[in-house]
Amino acid sequence: MDKNDQRTGSFRGTRRDALAAGLGLVAGLPMLGAIARAEPARERPSAAPSEPMSDDVHEAIMRPGKERIAIVLYPQFTALDVIGPHHVFVNMVGAKVLLVAKTREAVACDTGYAITPNATFEEIKDKQTLVMVPGGTSGTIEAMQDAATVSFLQRQGAEAEWIGSVCTGSLLLAAAGLLKGYKATSHWLARSALRAGGAEPVAARYVEDRNRVTGAGVTAGIDFALRLVQKWRGTMYAKGVQLFMEYDPQPPFNSGSPTSADADPAMVGMLEAMHESFGPKCEKAIYAALRSSQSK
Repeated sequence: MDKNDQRTGSFRGTRRDALAAGLGLVAGLPMLGAIARAEPARERPSAAPSEPMSDDVHEAIMRPGKERIAIVLYPQFTALDVIGPHHVFVNMVGAKVLLVAKTREAVACDTGYAITPNATFEEIKDKQTLVMVPGGTSGTIEAMQDAATVSFLQRQGAEAEWIGSVCTGSLLLAAAGLLKGYKATSHWLARSALRAGGAEPVAARYVEDRNRVTGAGVTAGIDFALRLVQKWRGTMYAKGVQLFMEYDPQPPFNSGSPTSADADPAMVGMLEAMHESFGPKCEKAIYAALRSSQSK
């Protein structure tokens, strides 16, 4: 089969294979078909005619990469913190993305269902491109007190190319001593607790500081992951992943952060009151984890 047949023929294969084929058809993505909206939320400019992708660019995009990514699971993690970035990363052709935990037993998330890891901490022997930690609430605090989890993160902090987190996962990184002297972000309700680990809190969707990348609350994990794909594979590839997963958020209102235009101050206050004790509990757990590590 020649290159043109590979790009325009009928597709059979996995979702990752579909992405590879789709990224070679950036001009039209005919395999995905057209998705019409009866009442679009906003006007969209007509796409300018695009020149066919050159064979060299097509081959470069479809060339398998060698990224090694470990996403940490611990009891009562927030599921979307894991699932969003995982979906982005597995659409990098050739990347090896593992869910890792203390054991291979299924790990329950904070909404009740469980996810089965691919590997244990001890089975991660090769150097990782990224080690990423999801957030949570009580589960995150308990993970700060878990010697095996903290030890794994500390080891990876010295070995991995990148260390990352989503939501309150950054507080777990802080407890492992991996954010001292770094700028970082977290969920807005707990961001200030980063100071307990020597980090500088920043109110941003995601924050890059040297080889640390931290995402804000929950849904920011997708933005965080797309940014890393851009760094590793280039802008065109990252845009292709975004297009393939149809990440085009258009919520019915703009209230996704306390400073958003539609955020109700009364609701902000209520959520702050409901979680008033969470930040101090995180700070206490971070201090305790750092003392424990120093005493070893």
